[in-house]
Amino acid sequence: MLGPPAQHDSIRRLAAIALTAATVASLAAGVYGIVLSVQGDRPLGLGFVGAGLAGLLVSVLLYCQVVLVHKFVNYAYRAYDALLEASELLRRQEEHGRVIAENSNLSDWAKRVAYREKDYEFLRDTIQGAIVRQDWESAEHLIHALESEFGYHDEAAHLREKLGQARRATTEERIAAATARVESLCQQRKWLQARTECTRLSAIFPGQSAIAALPREIERRRQEVKQQLLKDYDQAVRGEDVDHAHRLLFELDQYLDPKEAEALKESARGVFRARLEQLKARFTIAVSYKQFPSAIEAGERLIREFPNSGYAQEISKLLPVLRQRAGQPPDHVAASQPPAGS
Repeated sequence: MLGPPAQHDSIRRLAAIALTAATVASLAAGVYGIVLSVQGDRPLGLGFVGAGLAGLLVSVLLYCQVVLVHKFVNYAYRAYDALLEASELLRRQEEHGRVIAENSNLSDWAKRVAYREKDYEFLRDTIQGAIVRQDWESAEHLIHALESEFGYHDEAAHLREKLGQARRATTEERIAAATARVESLCQQRKWLQARTECTRLSAIFPGQSAIAALPREIERRRQEVKQQLLKDYDQAVRGEDVDHAHRLLFELDQYLDPKEAEALKESARGVFRARLEQLKARFTIAVSYKQFPSAIEAGERLIREFPNSGYAQEISKLLPVLRQRAGQPPDHVAASQPPAGS
C-alpha cells in the first residue's frame, strides 16, 4: 500500500527489549558473583561481577548506537519528505510559470484564436447570470458583444428570446430560474461563482425562502463532492493506483481546510514518493527495452513534476543521448524542461 516508509520503530523496540534482558542478566551475574565471594570463592565471584558489569556496559553502548542510527534514519526521512513537498511546490510554480511564458510568446491574433472558445463560454455564462439577476441592460450589451465580436448570430437570437421570456416571467418563474442557475453551477463545481450568485440573488429576492436556502444547499453539495473525492482517494491509495491518487490530490486542494490537509499530509507524501518511484521505474524499463520515445516522455514528466529530485538531475543528463537515439532534434524538449533554477 501507498504510505510513508517504515520508520524502523520495531528495531528500536527490539533493542530496548534486548537492553532490558541484558541488564537483568548482568545484575543476576553480579548478584551471583557477590554470593560466591561471600561463600569464600572470591576469584570466581569477582569474575561473575566483572562479566556482569562488562555485559551491562556493552549492552548500553549497543543500545545507544541503535538509538543514534534510528534518529539519523528518521531525520533522513523527514528531510526527504520536506524535499518532496518542496519539489511539489516548485513543480506547481513551474507549471504556472510555463503557461504564463507560453502565453506571453503568443501574438495577439494567436491569443484570440487560442482563447476564443474560452471567451465564448465565459461570455455565454456571464449573460445567463445577468439574466437570472435581472440585469437586463448588461445582458443586452453582452448579447450584442457575442453577436458582433464572435459572430454567433443564432446563439445571440436564442439568448435574446430567453431574455424576453425572463422579463415577462413571474416572480416564481424567476426564482425557479435562479435556483436552476445555481444548480447548474454546482454541477460544474463552480462553488465560488455559485456563492457570488447567491449573494446577488439575495439582494434581488429579499425574504424568499428558496433563495435564502441556496447557501446551505451549495455547501451541502460541496461537502458531498469532497466526501466522494476523499472516498475515491482512499480507494486509489488502497488499490495502489498512483496516477489516480496523484490526480485526486490536486482536485482535493480546493476542498480541504488546513486541519484536513494536515491529516492527509503523510498519505500525500507517500503518494508523491510512489509517483516519483513509478516514473523512475517507467524511465528505467523503457531505456532497458530501448523504447526511447517512451523513456523520454517518462523522463520529461519526472523532471517536470519533481525538478529538485536527484533522479531529475540524473535523467536530465541522459535525455540528450536518448533524443539522439530516438532521432529527435537536440532541442526537441528544451522548451518542455523546467527553466534553470526552477
